[in-house]
Amino acid sequence: MDNRIIWIWLSLHFGAGNKIYQKLYNHFGSIEAIYDSDDADVDTIKWLSNSYKRSLLDKNLDHAHEVVEWCEDNNVQIVTPSDAEYPFPLRQLDDYPPVLYYRGKLPHFERELCISVVGTRKMTVYGQKNAYELGFGLAKGGAIVVSGMALGIDCTAQKGALYAGGSAIAVLGSGIDVVYPLKNAALMEKIARVGAVITEYPPHTPPNGYNFPIRNRIISALSTATVVVEADLNSGAMITANLALKQGKDLFAFPGPVKYFSTTGTNKLISEGALMATAAIDVLEHYLDRFSDKIDLQASKERPVFEKALKVASNFDSESFYATSNSKENSQTEEKATQKFDTSALSEKEKLVYDKMEFDKPVSLDFFASLELDTSDLAMCITMLEINGAIESLPGGFYKKK
Repeated sequence: MDNRIIWIWLSLHFGAGNKIYQKLYNHFGSIEAIYDSDDADVDTIKWLSNSYKRSLLDKNLDHAHEVVEWCEDNNVQIVTPSDAEYPFPLRQLDDYPPVLYYRGKLPHFERELCISVVGTRKMTVYGQKNAYELGFGLAKGGAIVVSGMALGIDCTAQKGALYAGGSAIAVLGSGIDVVYPLKNAALMEKIARVGAVITEYPPHTPPNGYNFPIRNRIISALSTATVVVEADLNSGAMITANLALKQGKDLFAFPGPVKYFSTTGTNKLISEGALMATAAIDVLEHYLDRFSDKIDLQASKERPVFEKALKVASNFDSESFYATSNSKENSQTEEKATQKFDTSALSEKEKLVYDKMEFDKPVSLDFFASLELDTSDLAMCITMLEINGAIESLPGGFYKKK
């Protein structure tokens, strides 16, 4: 029998983030023995609850076969602890995922410098600028950027990495076919083409809130280090930071003024021993000996085009410097600082979308209906224009031309 089927069968019974997989494997010695166990075998396991015992004795594999069939039909790869390509860092977890579903190509994590970048969804101009430049610099310097593709810091860092021509890994808190947030659909496609989109949740799993804290252990485990760019004390990024420390990983944080709520978490991390970072080179320098063949410190110093749109942040007074990116003051100053975007590198469809927009007039996706583009094409154009720094997203599903 295909071991994948058994691992999937087991995962469908016991869910994500469960330490029972390791305990069962240690008890029985193999995944086949776990499936072949009978009533007498299960009764000897004193630490197993009655409900878990009933699950273990349910040998129906129909759902597992359906999952495999769906993945094969939709070009989704499956890897389990029985496979050599299963990520080595995840084998070290006592709550390792029994199944990974992914699109793209998994790197050899032990041979690559993977840096996770996490932070708040409600980022400020300060956080946006740092996250984008960090993702860009890390990718230019030879690292792979790992994150959860959430709104805010996570996806901003990944967009920076993609704009630099680098690779990224997105770890989802939903099924591989469920895009969350929906506005990141085209971003997810791009990551799948140049990196990998990974999840431990079976297809069609919705993005339930409790999935994401469980998911975070994978983000930190796959990474050599985690960088928290902007986070308050209650941010989900703090969960990832604590997991990284428990896993023995390096932790970096960007500092911020003590009186601002959005940087209370990062400042606390630094006060408790996290390494301070203000640019990609601060992170990369720590791994020169280990990844000398991967790291290019000089390249990491390059600044992205996006810098032109946000360079005004360095001229703000402390209050406006940390104001949200859609504030009136920031918008007025950005208008003065932003230069006309060079459209020569855009595709024909991207140029249609860009030319349709007017400066200082935020629009929703409905605004582009007259272009008669497919929804997927429009989403891809919007994301690529964001990645290239031509437009920016605003709260409420609106976009503004730069």
